[in-house]
Amino acid sequence: MKIGYTVWTWMREEFNSETPTEGAEAHFEEAVRSISYLGYECIENFNFMVPIYEDRPDDLKALLKKHNLEFVNLYHTYHWDGTDETLQKWLDKGERTCRFLQEMGAKYLNMQGYTWHDAPYYRPDNKELLDIHVDAFTKMGAIAKKYGVQACLHPHGGTPMFSESSIDYFFSKADNDLVKLTLDTAHTTLGGMDPVYAIEKYRDLLVYVHLKDLDPDETNIKTRPNDRFCSLGQGFIDFRNVILALRRIGYDGVLCVENDNPRICNYQSAEFSREYIKSVLGM
Repeated sequence: MKIGYTVWTWMREEFNSETPTEGAEAHFEEAVRSISYLGYECIENFNFMVPIYEDRPDDLKALLKKHNLEFVNLYHTYHWDGTDETLQKWLDKGERTCRFLQEMGAKYLNMQGYTWHDAPYYRPDNKELLDIHVDAFTKMGAIAKKYGVQACLHPHGGTPMFSESSIDYFFSKADNDLVKLTLDTAHTTLGGMDPVYAIEKYRDLLVYVHLKDLDPDETNIKTRPNDRFCSLGQGFIDFRNVILALRRIGYDGVLCVENDNPRICNYQSAEFSREYIKSVLGM
C-alpha cells in the first residue's frame, strides 16, 4: 500500500477560486516539499489546481519527479442547484479534470456530493436527491472511463451520501463499474459505521482509502462536526484493525492521510500522522 497525503489544506486561498490566485503555485510547491520531506509517496488535491498546470503539465511532472512523489487523485465536488445547465457545467469541468489526470498518469477521481451550508448537517435520506446524484455521478463515471480514470463516490459528512443506508441506495442504483468507492475512516465513523465493518461490507467496491482520525469529544465543534478531525493517533479510530481489515480483503491501493483542521499548521499535522504510521502501524 502507498502512503499519500491530501495537500489542499495548504491551498485554502484557492479552495473556492475558479482561476489561480497569485500565490497558488507557491502554496502547492510548499505542500510538495513538505510531504516529500516527511516520507509520503503520493499526493491528491481538489481540482482547483487544474488551471495552474494544465497548460504546462511537464512543469508539474518535473516538480513531482524532483521530490519523488506520484500524483494519484483529484476531488470533483457536485455543486447541485437542480438545473441542467449546472449539471452540464459540472460534467464539463469533470472532463477537463479527467484529461488532466490522464496527462499526469493519475487513476482516481473523488466525487463528493452537494454540501449543506446550514444546519442540520446530517439529514434523513432523500431518495429524490439521491437519484439526482446517481444520475450525475454515473454520467461523470462514463466520462472518466474514457480517460482511463476511475470515478469514486466519496461519502462525506454534510452531504446526501453519508449514512450506510444512503450509500447502499446509491450503489443499488448506480452503475458499479463506472462508480466505485472511496472510504474515509472519519466520515464513515461519523456516519455511524465502524470502518472495519465498512471495509468488509464494501470490499468489492473499495478502490481508494482516506485515513483520518476523529476527536472523541463530541463537544469539540466550532461550527460543523468536521471540526473534530485530527491527526492520526490523536483521536479514537482503531487504525491497527483498519489496516488488518484492508489486508484481509487484499487491498493494495493508496492510503491517503487527510486532516481538514490542523491544530497548529499543515506541516506539523502531516508530521504527526506520518510518525504514527511508521511507529504504530509499521508502514
